[in-house]
Amino acid sequence: MSIVKALRQLSVAIFLSTSCFLSLHAQSLPEINKGRLDLSKNDIGEMGTIDLSGEWEFYYHKLLFSADFHDEEWDAKYAEVPSIWNDMRYKGIMLNGRGYATYRLIIKKDPEAKLLALYVPNVYTAYRLYANGQLIASNGKVGKSKEEVEPQWKPTYTTFISEDHELELIWQVANFHHHRGGIHKLLKLGTPEEVVKSQQNIVAANLLSVGGLLVLGFFFIVFFFIRKGQLATLYFGLFCLLWAVRILFSNIYLISELVNLPWSLSLRIEYLSLYASAMVGVLFITKSFKDIVKGLFKWIIITINYLFIAITLILPPIFFTSLLPAYQFFLMINLVYIAVVVIQALQNKQKEAWFSAAGILVGILSFAYELTAYIFMFKVNLIVLNLGYLAIFFLNSLVIAHHFVIAYQKINNLEREKEDNFIRLRGIL
Repeated sequence: MSIVKALRQLSVAIFLSTSCFLSLHAQSLPEINKGRLDLSKNDIGEMGTIDLSGEWEFYYHKLLFSADFHDEEWDAKYAEVPSIWNDMRYKGIMLNGRGYATYRLIIKKDPEAKLLALYVPNVYTAYRLYANGQLIASNGKVGKSKEEVEPQWKPTYTTFISEDHELELIWQVANFHHHRGGIHKLLKLGTPEEVVKSQQNIVAANLLSVGGLLVLGFFFIVFFFIRKGQLATLYFGLFCLLWAVRILFSNIYLISELVNLPWSLSLRIEYLSLYASAMVGVLFITKSFKDIVKGLFKWIIITINYLFIAITLILPPIFFTSLLPAYQFFLMINLVYIAVVVIQALQNKQKEAWFSAAGILVGILSFAYELTAYIFMFKVNLIVLNLGYLAIFFLNSLVIAHHFVIAYQKINNLEREKEDNFIRLRGIL
């Protein structure tokens, strides 16, 4: 048997065994169905963190409490968590992002599992979370109008004691400030140790990305001032710094642990960092492959980015957040354009284009992964995503390094020619 054939069979065996294991593991986990989750036969301490995704009871335009469910019967509808209620049909009415609602989940559990913890993500855009009637977490202020609601995005971790065999979670959510409404991220249940550990890994991955990008960014900006005239170096340094800002102001919102900024300001910075980094990234590519890039197309891209920046600075969040899907489509056009530029550079036998080609491939995969998660609201592995973005910046930094190596070689060749000419001149004299 050849080595290639043996490796192929080994790969197939690993794939099948892994798929079988994941299938069995998925089947062993209880599911949330019609607002109920049965964990009575499971040891929560051995399950790690439990994603509370599935069908929750859903009561639109009602802010209900635990006592309300004891006093009377309510006509329960069901909504998937995570999901947004935009375009959801509720009692014959098509909903938009504005409004308020109550989500409810009943969990059967072992009474011995008393000390529990929840990782509570941000929602659109304010909430109150109750466990067995006790308020355990909140963000902003929940109300029934724009004047009453105060939005806030600050993921949090909370512990509580539940001595009963049933755990009732009531999640009141209100939104009048963002285009989207509802719960778009996963609530995680577990022991305090497991919940903290899972979040520490994600925080560490984000901090690693921010630190790496800050170092790269400042290095290339300082290098630009040492060797002036290399605009590609400046653009790349700015690209790194802007993306570091975006990481701080998105996903798990690390910035909320450092400073207490108004929600509207934080949201604008998040969107502006996306638009500005995309624009600077295009400028970096145009300077790196300036013999290929068409000037008209470059200025069209820059103008559109300026337009989105102006809209984000001037208009209220509920308007400019509705334009994000359009900008995501525009980003895909940018990636296609950059891919065409790099392919032409490869055809022209520019060796550094291979680094950009690899970076674009990783970028397309990372962007598609994040975009799909944003649209369909499934769980994102932030560790993988951050490593992917770091790989993009590292690969593109090699483009600049290659340019400097070529420039250094040209300088050495000129010095050698100068010395040879001087020696020949002395021989003639």
